[in-house]
Amino acid sequence: MNIRCMSCGHSIELGSAYETYQGPLRCVVCKTLMTVRIEEGQLRSMAPADTLVVPEPPQPIVANPN
Repeated sequence: MNIRCMSCGHSIELGSAYETYQGPLRCVVCKTLMTVRIEEGQLRSMAPADTLVVPEPPQPIVANPN
């Protein structure tokens, strides 16, 4: 399966491991990060991933001294 980069148009070759995949994909030429959803070997959605959301680390549990 081939996907064209949204930014530069470079053809990105994906192997059979990407038949069903949802997540980030980076162009090897221009380094643009995209979010893709592939189902049954068909591209279902593609969007630029220009912001990375990093979850907040869990807060430590403090024992109640009472």
